[in-house]
Amino acid sequence: MLDDIGETLGDLGLAAQIQGGLNKAQAKPIKFPDPPTLDAKKSALNGSAVALYEDSPLTKYLMQHWAVTTGVDLGDAGATPSEPNVTNGDFVYRGAAPTDASWGALWPKFTETEQYTLLCKYKCAYDTTASGELSNSLFYDQERPLGRGAFGAVWLVFKRDSGVPMAAKRMRKTLAKQNKMLSDIKIEREVLSTINSRFTIGLYYAIQDDKDLQCVLQLAPGGDLEYMMNFITPKDKNEKALDYPGMSEDRLKFFIASMALGLDAIHKGGYVYRDLKPQNVLLDLDGQVRISDMGLAAVIKNGPIKGKSGTRGYWSPETIKKEKYTSEPDWWSLGVTAYVLFSHKMPFYSKESGLEGEEKDKAVDEASCSGEIDFKRDEPDNFKKLVTDLCTIDTASRLCCKDGASELEAHPYFAGFDWAALKAGQFQSPYVPNPNDINAPSKKEIPPFLDPEGVVWEDAEKSQFTKDSWDYINPKMWEGDEMITRIKKFKELPGMGGVGGGGGGCCMIQ
Repeated sequence: MLDDIGETLGDLGLAAQIQGGLNKAQAKPIKFPDPPTLDAKKSALNGSAVALYEDSPLTKYLMQHWAVTTGVDLGDAGATPSEPNVTNGDFVYRGAAPTDASWGALWPKFTETEQYTLLCKYKCAYDTTASGELSNSLFYDQERPLGRGAFGAVWLVFKRDSGVPMAAKRMRKTLAKQNKMLSDIKIEREVLSTINSRFTIGLYYAIQDDKDLQCVLQLAPGGDLEYMMNFITPKDKNEKALDYPGMSEDRLKFFIASMALGLDAIHKGGYVYRDLKPQNVLLDLDGQVRISDMGLAAVIKNGPIKGKSGTRGYWSPETIKKEKYTSEPDWWSLGVTAYVLFSHKMPFYSKESGLEGEEKDKAVDEASCSGEIDFKRDEPDNFKKLVTDLCTIDTASRLCCKDGASELEAHPYFAGFDWAALKAGQFQSPYVPNPNDINAPSKKEIPPFLDPEGVVWEDAEKSQFTKDSWDYINPKMWEGDEMITRIKKFKELPGMGGVGGGGGGCCMIQ
């Protein structure tokens, strides 16, 4: 009993720390440049093209802050956007994006500002970080597990110089070798470093040490969709689950659309995901969707592939029959996942009771290949059509198999849905997780991962996982999520309690 109370209090403290970030006493000063290096960076950036605004999240953020505090419309040097002010560090830029014409007029003015100086300081700091050794010393280890797998676990860490909480996925090298998972790990690292989407988990860093290969990922502490379904299901006095209540149509549409855009990003990167299910779809603290766990993804940029990978019940008929495919199985799995979110039951399963083992697996596969969906919960007609169109046996007729998620946008089920707002990150989630409810095991549930006897990390493996081929820093996430968070936390801009006075806060970039 006392242990349970202690664990609960620990979770509450952990939740507060995740929301607040690393405190200043635990932080490490960032390595800003000396004056000559800063001056050189200012000169180097001075002739930058307008593309810098879109390609560099930090440039966009700082230019918008400058525009708001001075009443400038970046798209028209002579216009003033509405509500040009900063209140306690919060700001919303309501003007237009720069054009070639406005850039020529405004960029010289911007280079004379405090915001430009700060941009160049952080650009230099990135150069220092990227050229240095990427190691565990960059992080403060909370020693708090967030999940575990067969040969590794995910741990909460904080980046020392930004204070941002992250999820370090540590995979024991020898265990991965023993399980013949090294190729899957390489693909996962490749996919994570290739895909930059607000609907997939982002990779901050890839690092390694003598024992582990690590992917340092975006933290999504809101739990997965399976956890959410269990959470919203009422319990009796003995904590036994009662009937699943389902979810509102707006919440269901939000989840399905977000997953579709995440899959689209993966496909455009040249991969098929192959393991979409509620357990692999995470939520951040705002309830935004992040597809995670890229370990079963496969390369399709070179043409169709074969292979049965993922979770039975979510497999498409062509997967079960070992036929060639590209991205088609993912859209089938989206239909299955949509059905599961609606009912918390599988659409394809054996109707024969008492089957176990291989007989049960064979029956589930046969049910999937039949394409007969078990609708029996008063599903709306448009929803039934959506699931049926996604779970169509003929891939030539299956929804989204020609033009991806754009086909979903035109589907009757999504009539009136604001896809533009969702793509722009301006769609508020209909479901926001409880920030104090940590969906994670306790430390005592994660035993240490020991090297298996007789398995050695040899030269053959070392050549596959060199520093050059594995170690990685994501420039967009470093400039965006990481350093923008740091700027807010340490109030380094006018109007944030720094040079310009005022309080702290956050911002919204449009």
